[in-house]
Amino acid sequence: MTSLDRTVLDCALMLNYRQVLILLDHGLRSGCDRRRLESACAGLAGARGVAGFRRALAFAHPLSESPGESLARDLIARLRFPAPVLQFPVQTIRGTYRFDFAWPDLRAALEFDGKSKYFDYKPTAQVIYEEREREKLLTEQGWRILRIGWKDLFDEQGMKGRLLRLLGG
Repeated sequence: MTSLDRTVLDCALMLNYRQVLILLDHGLRSGCDRRRLESACAGLAGARGVAGFRRALAFAHPLSESPGESLARDLIARLRFPAPVLQFPVQTIRGTYRFDFAWPDLRAALEFDGKSKYFDYKPTAQVIYEEREREKLLTEQGWRILRIGWKDLFDEQGMKGRLLRLLGG
């Protein structure tokens, strides 16, 4: 049995960059110690997989709450868009909601929607109704919201065009 940090490190050396990013985002969210991982990485110069691990560790963020969010954040960066604020809270008359990704100065947000959101936690009709109510409150405050799913993460040109329209560039 190994510690969470050691397990993440060992796995990270065997995976490709995007897989490592997902692993590290989840690991950091679950309690991995970034400094300990950085220290271990420094001692692995030249080891197989360390370059991808180092690159992913520099970009990893515990506020990416799902593999889809990790890959969306990576795509936004690769397409050279400004870094969004992650899990950005917005107060409405019915409470506080969070955007997965937000550019507050532009009142623009991106939401990653995976299937589990709609099918795994509550009845689908209820989830859709609640999502519509949430979106109405936020758009009434001037927010523009782009919703994406898994297939969008593998259509870089399509995503580039959609993000350009969202961010006004």
